[in-house]
Amino acid sequence: MLPAFALLVVLMAAPGTARGQAPPAQPDAALTERAVGAWELSNPAGSRKCAVTLKPERAGAGRALTFGEGCVAAFPAIAAIVAWSVGPAGSIRWIDRGGQAAFDFEETEVGIFESLRQGDPSVYFLTSLALAGKTLPTADELAGAWTLGQPSGRSLCGLLLKQELAAGAGALEQRFAVEVAAGCERSVAALGLSHWRLERELLVFGGRAGTLSFKREEDGRWTKTPADNRPLLLSRP
Repeated sequence: MLPAFALLVVLMAAPGTARGQAPPAQPDAALTERAVGAWELSNPAGSRKCAVTLKPERAGAGRALTFGEGCVAAFPAIAAIVAWSVGPAGSIRWIDRGGQAAFDFEETEVGIFESLRQGDPSVYFLTSLALAGKTLPTADELAGAWTLGQPSGRSLCGLLLKQELAAGAGALEQRFAVEVAAGCERSVAALGLSHWRLERELLVFGGRAGTLSFKREEDGRWTKTPADNRPLLLSRP
């Protein structure tokens, strides 16, 4: 059985593979989970709309999706779409039967994405029914002391989120320093947390073992995402 600290380390996305080998680019798991759910495809005027569901299950070159009744009639260009994926910068890509990205939706507001296609005069909007209208958190709101623990109430460590840039961060990177309290459990110390940043509505920590992401809940606490059988919780002390 793995020791406790090793179990927590694997929760973080590993930054590399074997020495000397560059891993293939993979979409961030937290951004993929963020995209799963109910969406609406529309034209700019809103006169044409249809329901879209992005699913987590694998499908060909991406993940499964379904279109509501009448979608293809309203938007003929989507007839060949069979899957979706998240691009490196968080865009949502729709993939056709040939495995090619036929649509690339870029986020313009929280939960609202726009796609322009070469040779197609239409503009396509894709709106998340779960995210649209949400207010993004700010660094000012998150700065200060937090407790990292388990949903059961067991505390693992104290964290101080600072507003000064982390060591080595460029002026435009918005990677801020994080201070890990003395006496934290070995599982947390092993992560080597060195900075934090906001990625849309996600709070992302970086360290020696990769990244660890959290999403805000209605009660103001933050839960680890993607969810798994080893949940973590951030709360104010």
